[in-house]
Amino acid sequence: MLFLNKFDIFEKKVLKVPLNVCEWFKDYQPVSTGKQEIEHAYEFVKKKFEELYFQSTTPDHVDRVFKVYRTTALDQKLVKKTFKLVDETLRRRNLFEAGLL
Repeated sequence: MLFLNKFDIFEKKVLKVPLNVCEWFKDYQPVSTGKQEIEHAYEFVKKKFEELYFQSTTPDHVDRVFKVYRTTALDQKLVKKTFKLVDETLRRRNLFEAGLL
């Protein structure tokens, strides 16, 4: 699980400073402006971390799942929803590992 906290700040920053100024994101290519650019940048970051995750974990685990949660700690409803989803994910994984799913 990857939590992209302070996503509201990311949205503002990515419109002012392209991701490719960061060494790890140097291959990023901006596509447009506004909401499209925010979504494009988010998907790029998500893909980078997903690739890293799958390179760092063994493929023999059938239940390998990579989930990303955009969070803004100031939005209490979003934080509660995010933690509820995390709880459900962990419960499901535990049931799977116990052979109950």
